[in-house]
Amino acid sequence: MNTSRSRGTTLPEIMIAMVIASIVAIGYASTLMYTQNMYNDTVIRSQISQDTYIIDQYIRKKLTLQIADSLSIYADSTAEKAGTTSSSGTILRSVRPGSTVDHVEVISNKLVWGVDSLLHYPIDSEVSSILFTRRNGYSKTILDISLQLSEGTDNLSLDWMISIRN
Repeated sequence: MNTSRSRGTTLPEIMIAMVIASIVAIGYASTLMYTQNMYNDTVIRSQISQDTYIIDQYIRKKLTLQIADSLSIYADSTAEKAGTTSSSGTILRSVRPGSTVDHVEVISNKLVWGVDSLLHYPIDSEVSSILFTRRNGYSKTILDISLQLSEGTDNLSLDWMISIRN
């Protein structure tokens, strides 16, 4: 007669298997969370990059056509209402050769680009600051633009120096 019986799995064996399975599951979950965070960062940086491209195109296509005498920079909306221009400020108003009026400012952390009476919001990223500065070069007027974009926890500072015809 055969007296050996199958006794099944013991409690220590089950506990060891559960510990190993837990370690594998935690490792997998950590990798999954890390991958998700990297994806979110990539999406945010992609959005900022796309907004940077759009702003650059607006500036290159619209502001480089300006004539220096048509540029008006205002320190803020109060100065604009009073008609007090400045060499540096947060609001830019200019007139293109075809009498089209461009008006650029930041309202509630959004870039607002007005063309005549039509308002455009060309980008989705928040704009934490904008500064226009006008200075005289040797033969041309120079317009410096500084812009700070924010999306989530990422920030990007942009600067342009544009030569404007006199």
